[in-house]
Amino acid sequence: MTIGFEHRDGCPVCGSDNIARLCEISYADKRMREFFAAFYQGRAALHLLREESYRVVTCNKCGFLFQDRILDSDGMQDLYRHWVDQASSLNKKKLARAKLFRQYAGQVQTLMQMAGGRPDRIRVLDFGMGWGYWARMAQAHGLDVKGFELSQERREYARGMGLSVITELPAPGNQFDIIYANQVFEHLPDPLATLRQLCSRLAPRGLVYIRVPDGRGVAHTLEQYGWSPGLDAIHPLEHINCFTRVTLTRLGAEAGLRPVSPPLRLNWGSLLGGLMREFADRFVTTHLYFRPRN
Repeated sequence: MTIGFEHRDGCPVCGSDNIARLCEISYADKRMREFFAAFYQGRAALHLLREESYRVVTCNKCGFLFQDRILDSDGMQDLYRHWVDQASSLNKKKLARAKLFRQYAGQVQTLMQMAGGRPDRIRVLDFGMGWGYWARMAQAHGLDVKGFELSQERREYARGMGLSVITELPAPGNQFDIIYANQVFEHLPDPLATLRQLCSRLAPRGLVYIRVPDGRGVAHTLEQYGWSPGLDAIHPLEHINCFTRVTLTRLGAEAGLRPVSPPLRLNWGSLLGGLMREFADRFVTTHLYFRPRN
C-alpha cells in the first residue's frame, strides 16, 4: 500500500499564487514520529510518510494559512478509516458531559430563531454530520434534518438513531434553509469549491453556520518557534486549513455570503460571562453565521 500526496499551489480561499512558506518538517523527524505514534496509538503507517514533509504556507494576499502538501483522496480515506480510533471518536459523543449537548441545543435554538417559521418547515443539512448527535438534537427540536457524511460506519450509526442520512447532495436549488458544518472545513482540500456547492442548495434567505478551530496566533508561533504538537488548529495531515475570523469571513465572501450576528443570548444569572461570549461571537471566534449577499 502507498499513501499519495497532492500539492495545493494556490490559496484555497482567494486563489492567489503569492504564497510564502512558514514551516517545513519531515515526517521522518523524531518529533513527528513520536507525535503520530502517541496520537494514533500505533495505528499510523509512519513508514509510508518518510519521503514527505509537513509544510505550512501562508497566502500573502489574504493571510490564509494552510498545508500545501496534503494526502490524496485514497490517503485521506485510509487516515480517517484506519488511523483514527473510531471507538474513541464515538465515545467522545456518547459519553460527553451535559455541556456539549447544552451547546448543541443552544446552536439549534439560535438557528431556529434566525430562520423563523414552524420548526417542521425548516429544512436543515448537517454537512459532515459525524456520528449524528447534533442532527439528533436538531431533530428533537422538530426540524426537518438530513445528514451528509462520507464515513459508512458513521452513516450507519446515525441511521440507527433514526436520522435521515444522504450520501450525495441533492440537485442545486432551494433545498435547505440551514446548512450546518461543525469542524468540517479545516479538513477539506478545496473549501471554497465545497462552500459554493453548498450555497447552490441554499434557500434565498437561508443560513450557513460554519465552526472551525481558531487559528489566531498560529502563524506567529510557527514563525517564531516552529511546529509543536500543541498547534491543533494546523494538525499535520488532518487540519490542512487554518482559519482566523478574517479568513473565514473571506471564504464566505468568495462564496457569495455575508456574516450576520446571532440574536443576543443574555440572562441575569451570568450577565458578565454572557457579555464576554457575545463579544467573542461577534468579533473574535471562528464560528460564524452567514446569509447570501443578495
